[in-house]
Amino acid sequence: MKRVLGFVVLGAVLVLAGVVVAQQKPLKKAVYTITTKDISVGLSANSSIPETLGYWKAEGLDLEITTLEGSTAGIQQLAAGNIQFATVGPETALISREKGVKIKSFYVISRVTIFRVVVAQGSPIQSVADLRGKTIGISALTSGAVPVARALVASGGMDPDKDVKWLAVGVGAPAAVAITQKSVDAMALWGDFQAGLENRGLKFREITAPFMKDLLGQVVVARDDFLAEHPDVAVAFARGLAKATLFGLTNPEAAVRIHWKVYPQTRLQAADDAQALQASLHVFNQRFETQRIDNREDKRWGASSPAQWARLKTLYREQNLIQGTGDVNEVFTNQLIDEINRFDQQAVIRQAKEYR
Repeated sequence: MKRVLGFVVLGAVLVLAGVVVAQQKPLKKAVYTITTKDISVGLSANSSIPETLGYWKAEGLDLEITTLEGSTAGIQQLAAGNIQFATVGPETALISREKGVKIKSFYVISRVTIFRVVVAQGSPIQSVADLRGKTIGISALTSGAVPVARALVASGGMDPDKDVKWLAVGVGAPAAVAITQKSVDAMALWGDFQAGLENRGLKFREITAPFMKDLLGQVVVARDDFLAEHPDVAVAFARGLAKATLFGLTNPEAAVRIHWKVYPQTRLQAADDAQALQASLHVFNQRFETQRIDNREDKRWGASSPAQWARLKTLYREQNLIQGTGDVNEVFTNQLIDEINRFDQQAVIRQAKEYR
């Protein structure tokens, strides 16, 4: 009897030891670059929410978040092996792949494009054709908004290199000054960037074309070799992002307050709590509404279809922005999507609803 008891005790000790060893297992390290310096509350699912709630650590990932201005800069760092993940526009992924950069989208953040071209509400510019001879402001020459804006200009029968001018004006206050002082006639930007300018009192009209509704939004890319060698790290990263997005959509106010703690500069200064919250929610909704999946046929977080990528490729080939000779299936993969979605969504929803 004592011998049996001894084996039971020994077994229990070994099990506990195994648990401790598992808990002490080193976190896998990775670097993720958000390709804007303006980490607005619209980007809370990419930053403050998963960090604060420990979503990435729960997946065994020690993630370092860095920022760069523009999708092209992110691709350069990715190609050099300095980072493992970056957010870019899908058009940037297509263009980069065609140039021989072996990167691939493995998670779609926004199912519709976040980029647009806008003019001040009182501007005489009414259509794409009216942009001829005008100056279009951009946050940076490397911004993901640039390829989209170039395609829009080309759709009006113009040469983006000759018929319009491009001026890098930054984000936030510098961009607002450029618009109010009429240094630019239009702005190529993204939804939460526009919302931030609107919080400064500016009002806009969008200049668009039918093809814009067919554009995919922001995606996460990694190098082909990294995805092949470390699919578990890619899954851990994207699953944390998916959880954070679901949390934010369930409780936007909690997401805003979490973001304020991590990035206090994003809270509207010299405003009372109600005003600051309203302003932040305006920015938040501009980005998060593009990330909903409940209004999509495929309700898996991060999924996209070959048809969406093929349509995007056709659009950019029609605008002579890419040659379109490569296989569109090489620029994206859905192979990790089912594993990314293997988490308890109801538990995340409960956590969001109960969060204080």
